[in-house]
Amino acid sequence: MKNVGVLLPMSKAFPKMGKEFLNGLKLSLGKNVNIKIEGIGLGTDSKAIINSLQKLVNQEDVLITTGLLGHFDLKEILEFVEGTEEPLIYSDLGATKPISLEDKNYVWCNSLDLYGSTLKLGEYFLKNNLNNIGLSTCYYDAGYGFIEAMEKALYSNGKGQFAGHFITPMEPRKNEAKIMKEFAQEVKADAIFAFHNGIYAQEHATFLKENKINKTTPLYTGPFTIENKILDQFPEIFEGTRCLTTWSEILNSKENKKFVNEYNEAYGKLPSVFALLGYENGLLINDFLEKKTNPEEAKLIGPRGSLKASFSTKRTSFEHHLLELNFKNNGYKKIIKEKMEQFQYKIDSTKNKQVGGWNNAYLCH
Repeated sequence: MKNVGVLLPMSKAFPKMGKEFLNGLKLSLGKNVNIKIEGIGLGTDSKAIINSLQKLVNQEDVLITTGLLGHFDLKEILEFVEGTEEPLIYSDLGATKPISLEDKNYVWCNSLDLYGSTLKLGEYFLKNNLNNIGLSTCYYDAGYGFIEAMEKALYSNGKGQFAGHFITPMEPRKNEAKIMKEFAQEVKADAIFAFHNGIYAQEHATFLKENKINKTTPLYTGPFTIENKILDQFPEIFEGTRCLTTWSEILNSKENKKFVNEYNEAYGKLPSVFALLGYENGLLINDFLEKKTNPEEAKLIGPRGSLKASFSTKRTSFEHHLLELNFKNNGYKKIIKEKMEQFQYKIDSTKNKQVGGWNNAYLCH
């Protein structure tokens, strides 16, 4: 049997992240491979990750490696992979501006592309004359690439602008919900873009429950702000909220229906975005093992569409879907309001500098 290596991080924000990625990977890989797993902690120690890669290649004799990586010291890790000439198909959440992979021959990325979704959302705002945009986030998420991406989109032609930023501090004030409402009333934004995750998404939902600012100002969010666990805890609160994302369990393609149904049957629950990334990477790995084709040559269709990576960027890219939440019959129903084309990155490889943020997005709180 052929050996496949897997790098799995741990996450305080999403403790099931690694297991769900592995579940999706196993579902698409089937039983004809041996999976060799290496834990990489919070993904912040590049030397430890490189040691794990060496073990997988030299000791476990893997033919290809996959896994979830963050953005912290990523350049050093990928340079090591390139030097070994051993293939790596990694995934990330795309919460920061992607680094260039154009000089890589053995590395490909299959991302959730949160950064690209934010850029697309900014373009959507301008197209629909929503030019004065407010931001609502927390101290944690503010350190990543969302503000940069929205700024780039809004200010690209001088038409858009920020109405203001509302950032909840690490220790929320006793009247945080009231202060948020005062902010919304003061800035009079055409729409508010909110991006939170984990405990901060729950925190944000409690504020909305009290101040109901989304009843007077249209609310747009990132996918982690309205993940299903949050919606289950906060009925009605997110009525009319919209979210732009590359994937949802409601996408109507036969490939996505197959994935959702098979995952539900195997594990008794709906798949998460982490399971999605594992599943897609498994499809690419199977193709590589069977035909020796790299992701640039793949003729595969996954839950989000074509899995063929760009020759220049070494990245997969997908359509973006604008979801709307409607609360009916004591539950939320997600509907797709609009589809948007794939985002084509223009990455300046000369500016491949380390991005900021709290180590790795969604791994540590």
